[in-house]
Amino acid sequence: MILNSLTLEQKLAVQQDGHVLLSACPGSGKTRTIIHKLAYESSRLDENSKKKVVAVTFTVRASDEIFNRLNRMSIDSSRIWSGTLHSFCLEWILKPYSCYLLELQNGYTIADEAYKISLINDLKKKYRVDLYIDNTRLDRNGCFVESDNRKKTILNYYHQDLKEQKLIDFDLLLYYSYQLLVTHPKIGRVLSNLFHLICVDEYQDTQDLSYAIICNIINADNGNTSLFLAGDIDQAIYHSLGGVAKNKTEIESELNGQKIIEISLTGNFRSTQRIIDYYNSFQSNPIRIIAQGANANEQGVISYNNTVNKDELINEIVRLIKESINNGVAENEICVLFPQWWLITSITGKLKSLLPDVNFDASGLAPMSKNRDNFWYKLSHLFLTESSPTIYSLRYKWAKELIDKFHEHTGTEFPEPYYIERNLLRLTNLITSDKTDVVSYLEDCFLQFANKLNLNSKKYPSLGESWKVYFKNIKSRLNDRSYNVPSDIDSFKKLYKERGGIVINTCMGIKGEEFETVIAFGLLNGYIPHSNESSPHHASNKMMYVISSRAKKNLHLISETGRMIRYSNSVATPVLSSKRYRYDK
Repeated sequence: MILNSLTLEQKLAVQQDGHVLLSACPGSGKTRTIIHKLAYESSRLDENSKKKVVAVTFTVRASDEIFNRLNRMSIDSSRIWSGTLHSFCLEWILKPYSCYLLELQNGYTIADEAYKISLINDLKKKYRVDLYIDNTRLDRNGCFVESDNRKKTILNYYHQDLKEQKLIDFDLLLYYSYQLLVTHPKIGRVLSNLFHLICVDEYQDTQDLSYAIICNIINADNGNTSLFLAGDIDQAIYHSLGGVAKNKTEIESELNGQKIIEISLTGNFRSTQRIIDYYNSFQSNPIRIIAQGANANEQGVISYNNTVNKDELINEIVRLIKESINNGVAENEICVLFPQWWLITSITGKLKSLLPDVNFDASGLAPMSKNRDNFWYKLSHLFLTESSPTIYSLRYKWAKELIDKFHEHTGTEFPEPYYIERNLLRLTNLITSDKTDVVSYLEDCFLQFANKLNLNSKKYPSLGESWKVYFKNIKSRLNDRSYNVPSDIDSFKKLYKERGGIVINTCMGIKGEEFETVIAFGLLNGYIPHSNESSPHHASNKMMYVISSRAKKNLHLISETGRMIRYSNSVATPVLSSKRYRYDK
């Protein structure tokens, strides 16, 4: 049953034993193959076995999608764990074994991205440094990957402050996890015996330290755990953020010489041949991709506008949206994207104003999106989503994460009966509020929840600190006019509904997704490529490849005029302006 709907290539990948490196071109069913691989391998486990299969995803959204699809397939997901690598390290390495590491023996709390940014900005002001600092990554030796000595000075102060407050950020989380595996080999052996399979999605965007962590577990007890890497080197767009697309030889070296089998998915079931032929020129190693879907020979539309001024941009996007809808394209089959996240929020507000009868999905832009590891952020998911059979498994997963997060903060469990996921869900389903703005609504719901469980900041000071950070960041974002995020609770809940509107996101945020119509703006030098790219031409091709390959049938590209980027007038991204193509009007 699990294999019935798969192609021959997909079946081969799912049934292949041992270590696998799966190269999957856009639209070839990579996510589908991963999900069926998880289902297939979990079904092969002995009924009494405690082993699990693991899916390490690049984003939380991708992890949630895995659970949604497994639920729709009626697959028992109790033996499947899915999450980002940071979540994996936290749950399976740091939480159970942090006491073995000197730096963590006195306890720790995770500093989320919002806190990290705030602390670095405060340090820049304190030491009068006017530099953009976003790279806090560490190598296997615990040294900063950042090469600029001025930035390193600020980062040293940053780590010093974290240490004094018993905080660790996401990069320290990975480094300490790696250190535990290296200094205490027994941990790797325990995990290797527990995991039947570790599946890594988007392997081409995986950091070097991530390879080290995963391969250490695989190597700990040869033969116990299989590795399944899936991705596409032409979609490696996170190089500036530390992503490394290791080849077969390099991966086998990480595996201490263990062999890895290469398998490819070549057919494209997503896009028209015309769309495929368009983005083919952006490939680093052009390989002929054949459209095999029902729309393979459809004409569609491919347009490029490099004359519209930024002040008229919104009207052009509205026109393209209306054109698609009038041609029968469903709202959730339309995507508007931009290379940089900061402009999308203002665009979203304007689109909602000009298209009041159209639904939008901008869930990735919610004001609390930088607080993903915060206790109250995890609780907010349960109050901002409706109880529904279609997302029950996902809400159950959030409830488990909340229980784990409480234990991490306090070292204790929720009182009876709320240490059980289903009882916790019943409680949150019963809590309601008549407040109309999102901050008051969440504060009211949170207080009711805290009172029911007898939680208070005096008893659990770390929860109090998390509360302050959570609401400080929401209020800051809501009060920032450049974001233009609605503050009423009804609009907020719409952000968390199951997908049902035009998706608005960044180029990176929609990796792995597909849409009938894609509208991409801001295709400008300085955004594509980003000004800090070491190989600008190479990076631009990969970004344009990702953008273009999201489209099934219609692709609208826009390099608007009139923008100032780093104090200069903007120009179209070179790989696009130099491309010779007969676009549609």
